[in-house]
Amino acid sequence: MPTVTNQVAAPALRGQGVRVTLNAADSANLATMVLGTVCTASGSSKTGTIVSIDTLGNSFEVSPISPATRFDGTAVGQLAAAVTVTY
Repeated sequence: MPTVTNQVAAPALRGQGVRVTLNAADSANLATMVLGTVCTASGSSKTGTIVSIDTLGNSFEVSPISPATRFDGTAVGQLAAAVTVTY
């Protein structure tokens, strides 16, 4: 499964989407991403689905699978920089 690394910390609140920001090398993967693909955050095994892809930029948005959960890494309520996202 392909992986990318988040570059900028972003809030990851319960039931809300979180923006995953990529570097130039990982941005090349945006063209292969598909809406609805299941993603997993490293360190926490939290899952979500891709709901938005900024194909002209360097980011995509992931919403948690359930409205009662968060898509975060080991830091509760935040998708920290350097978290690996598998999709």
